Amino acid sequence: MIALAFTIVAPEHATARMKKSQEQSIDFSSFTCSSFIKEMADSSEEDAGAVLLWLDGYLSGVSGDTVLHWKGFEQFAENLVTHCQENRDQMLLDAAKNVGIE
Repeated sequence: MIALAFTIVAPEHATARMKKSQEQSIDFSSFTCSSFIKEMADSSEEDAGAVLLWLDGYLSGVSGDTVLHWKGFEQFAENLVTHCQENRDQMLLDAAKNVGIE
């Protein structure tokens, strides 16, 4: 199901942004759910996984939770994709906070 989530998601020009990430930083605060969905759809599973792990780390920093729960991570990825598909204009980081990680 996670692989399916990776192939469904992607942000506008995000794939290009992610590929350029080796050269420059990515400003996740500028990503909408729509751009996230588009970018994830255009990304490799590896790149999509890296983005989702970054989002998990971001949420961990916000919440103070320092444990990576793989089962909760998979559910988070699926929930985030679904949420973003239904709320395309929402900013990605706000969507990630709304969905949260269990």
